[in-house]
Amino acid sequence: MFVSLRTIGTDLKGVPDTDWIPTSWSIASAVSFSLAGEFSDIWGRKVVILGGQVVTLVGAIVAATAHHVTTVIVGETLIGFGAGMIFISYAAIPEILPNKYRLKRGAGLAYAELAINLPWGIVATLVASQVAANATWRWLFWIIVIYAGFTGVGVACFYFPPTRPRRDFDTTRWQEFAQLDWIGMFLYTTGLTVFLVGLGWAGTDGHPWKSVSVIAPIILGALTFFLCFAYDWTLAKRPFFPKSLFFKLRDYSLILIVLFVAGMVFFSMASILPQCSVYVFNADPTQVGLIQLPNGFGQLVGGAIIPAFIHKIKHIRVQIIVAVAIQTIFTACYALTIPGHKSAWMALQFFGNSTFAWSTLCGYVTAGVNVPLRELGIATGIIGTFRNSGGAVGIAIFNTIHNGVLNSQLVPRVSKAALAHGFPNDPKLLAAVLGAAEGVVLGAPAEVAFKGLPNVTPALISSTVTAFRAAYAYSFQRVFLSTIPFGVIALVAAWFIRDASQYLTNHTAVHLNKDHLRERHPEEQ
Repeated sequence: MFVSLRTIGTDLKGVPDTDWIPTSWSIASAVSFSLAGEFSDIWGRKVVILGGQVVTLVGAIVAATAHHVTTVIVGETLIGFGAGMIFISYAAIPEILPNKYRLKRGAGLAYAELAINLPWGIVATLVASQVAANATWRWLFWIIVIYAGFTGVGVACFYFPPTRPRRDFDTTRWQEFAQLDWIGMFLYTTGLTVFLVGLGWAGTDGHPWKSVSVIAPIILGALTFFLCFAYDWTLAKRPFFPKSLFFKLRDYSLILIVLFVAGMVFFSMASILPQCSVYVFNADPTQVGLIQLPNGFGQLVGGAIIPAFIHKIKHIRVQIIVAVAIQTIFTACYALTIPGHKSAWMALQFFGNSTFAWSTLCGYVTAGVNVPLRELGIATGIIGTFRNSGGAVGIAIFNTIHNGVLNSQLVPRVSKAALAHGFPNDPKLLAAVLGAAEGVVLGAPAEVAFKGLPNVTPALISSTVTAFRAAYAYSFQRVFLSTIPFGVIALVAAWFIRDASQYLTNHTAVHLNKDHLRERHPEEQ
């Protein structure tokens, strides 16, 4: 999806607003992740997963038929909300397997990640770029419709978990539904969204960092966000963020910090890396897809193959530390590969983005054995909330850094290159050269892009295009290096996580009511 944002924006005449497409997904999924945890503890995992499939399907239809970028954002918000509900399966899978087999090859969470990454995770960028270039970007959403419908039927026919995971038969479902922490949910969603709006505006035209339009939403959003925790920990009867969970510092809270940072880096890189490939190396859709292939294979290895051996390796805390260290080191090393080392740029992506799922699954395993079953749904939901909230915050922070550095570098570099080859020192003509250089970078023939401009020579074209790429490379370098402090914070938090390897036993938390559609429930026999 990320590689097609400019195509969507150009087609719908709203390029500046396309940054909100991935951000809306992250925010919505962050909210629904915890909401799904609560819902699944009331209605059962199956109902929530199927509900997520329906919401995702509706969102994909909305986006596929959109005529404005705003409508695509609405559709992507629904898709994100549905995805967060579907990911409650991270709680459903561990609880129906013996502890020590939760990540055994062919089953459990590693198998779920395998299904995500094979083949879609590997070829996602290649497929997206080819579909957008040769058909229409709308098919990216129609594919979601097809996939959501197919998997929804599978869940309906083959998954039959307990309908009341908490076994709290003394209250009705609607009583529990009414008792949910709607105020906390509202404060959390509002605070995070307003904060990200301010962060997204920062440094853009008409919104300098010192302006009220930036400072006010950042401060108000942060205060509202923290007010959510204050309310939940003092007044809420059934809090969105239970105090009892957050006070499990080494068993739970430190995992949230680690995965928040890991999500910041992973989701922002999912957006930034394809953009960097386009603007620094090659805008050809096929080439962009091929450049990103090592990234996809890395996610397969880190998301499915390595986690399949977590129960064999044990030392889960050490695994988390290693995963975070690899992500931090190789993400920073991207800065050394651009703009002149395409092969290294491709190779490092195999490592830089490979460990996110590994650290995430280690976090789920640790929480799954450290948290009581009655709180497992909400605990799993909160992990997903923090992970995806980190993604939303990371996208906003690193895009702001990128745009700020780029705005300070692009015009001076391209103008200097043009003037050095005898181009007239006229602001309007220099702006036209900037647009022409961008056109060449994005694949337009040079003779077409520079047509009508005076004193154009092959040397001027080459120099301005090189300067354009160099400005983008410089801004992306600063983004990659800016991830280091966040990675260090995650490493410190990971160091103090309590290892949960000793709890990988034969204990099974939940047994299915039945194994297939036609089998009778035990209570019916």
